[in-house]
Amino acid sequence: MDVAPATLLSRLLAKGRLRHLQLLANIADLGSIQQAASQIGLSQPAATHALADIETLLGVRLFERHARGMRTTRSGQLMAECARAMLTTLRATTDSVAALRQGATGSLRLGAIPAASGGLLAERLPAYMQAHPGLQVEVLEGSREQLLPQAAGGSLDMLLCRRPEAVPAGLEFVPLQQDAALIVAAAGHPLLAAGAAPTLAQVAAQRWIEPRPELAIHAVFRAFFERAGVVPRVCRLASAAPPMPLLIAIMQAQQALAMVPQTLASWYLQHGHFERVRIEAAGSFQPIGAIVRGDGPGREFLDWLLAAGPARS
Repeated sequence: MDVAPATLLSRLLAKGRLRHLQLLANIADLGSIQQAASQIGLSQPAATHALADIETLLGVRLFERHARGMRTTRSGQLMAECARAMLTTLRATTDSVAALRQGATGSLRLGAIPAASGGLLAERLPAYMQAHPGLQVEVLEGSREQLLPQAAGGSLDMLLCRRPEAVPAGLEFVPLQQDAALIVAAAGHPLLAAGAAPTLAQVAAQRWIEPRPELAIHAVFRAFFERAGVVPRVCRLASAAPPMPLLIAIMQAQQALAMVPQTLASWYLQHGHFERVRIEAAGSFQPIGAIVRGDGPGREFLDWLLAAGPARS
């Protein structure tokens, strides 16, 4: 018998518990009800009973048992994602409340893609925090797809990312920083020799760290090699967005080149962690901007950013 969505929601609101959220997220992450129960301080019988309760409320199976433990059904995946998001919001809120109790004058929750956290935020946020010493600041880094639902739901005051196809209702996207793809190398690379002006063919023939297909810069990377007419020689590194220290270490160890967003590279160039190869920009893509509401801490930070003038690019 079909049940209306409003009925399912009413059931969860009336009988659902925060412990249910913890249990769903932990079972999905660990693949074991016994390990999930232990992690949140429940006995296995109590956890089994709690899982049965929420499956009864929803009228669907959330997990399937198999030889090695439990795996999520499609409904279980959806509920586990919801549980993680709600728990993240709850943790952030309790952190902010605790900070206010300890004397903070306000809170600012920022989400940022790596190109924004390592670029614009690294450049601008320290000065803003110095100007607002009582402000409790939290920064959550991730992909735009991971963070956009949190911005839409109100658990982030600002999301720094590239413009999405659709901006959630009640929010706006404000461009802040133009972006282009730069080719960089660690100190000592032959292409960085004094006075060197390498050709496109020479650059393309080097060993490379290839960005993952899910990153915006990947399309620029592929187009660059199509123009060069060669297949890139790539390092065997598979990481959605390797931390910059790891990227630099591999560049040094393998004398490899990397293509990175200018917004992300600027801070590392200024501090001498790598150098730009003297060749024209490999390509450009959408600017970094802020997704914010019409008022609140995120809007105040945006107004400060705009008043301070354009960020370096």
